[in-house]
Amino acid sequence: MSSNPEQDQLSQQILETASGLYLKYGLKKVTMDDISKAVGKSRTSIYYYYKNREEVFQAVLDNLIKEVITEIDDRMNARKSFEEKIHEFCMVKVKTSQERASFFRAIEAGMDAEEKSKHITDAHNRMMEAEKNLLLKVFSTSIHKNEIPKVSIKEQETVIFILLSSIRGIRREMVLKNNFDDLAGTVKTLTSMVVQHIS
Repeated sequence: MSSNPEQDQLSQQILETASGLYLKYGLKKVTMDDISKAVGKSRTSIYYYYKNREEVFQAVLDNLIKEVITEIDDRMNARKSFEEKIHEFCMVKVKTSQERASFFRAIEAGMDAEEKSKHITDAHNRMMEAEKNLLLKVFSTSIHKNEIPKVSIKEQETVIFILLSSIRGIRREMVLKNNFDDLAGTVKTLTSMVVQHIS
């Protein structure tokens, strides 16, 4: 795709519009026609960017993941120590998941088990991968600054997997109880467990 700002803007507009439509009607009900009408452009101009509904949806997901990762990265960069960065990661992770929960609920609406497994599992795996890479960067920088001991990549990946699974589990339980009062304390404990383990 060219780097014409007007075209980039239209591509972005298509994704934002599609995103809004998914939120309102669910993924399954939204057609390329709906998107072109809502954007106010011909179907041909929509097809110039995206071959089909699936491509639009994947691009919307990519966008969403990029947004989340950028937000987490920015917030972690504002923190100094390894421990603060990990703590910030967990806090922002719960917050961004909460903000986007309604979007995922709307997407899931009307999907059968196979579609859910295809779309939602795919989104989940891509998000996990992006978060893992973000945390590996934090490990690498902190090891480089001699802030934490040299930990093998395999060990880093194990710790990161446990951290990501834990924070998702914590968020899920708090959602079920509809009570986030103890989030800060819970995250503090999880963070210090990570720090103690690698020290």
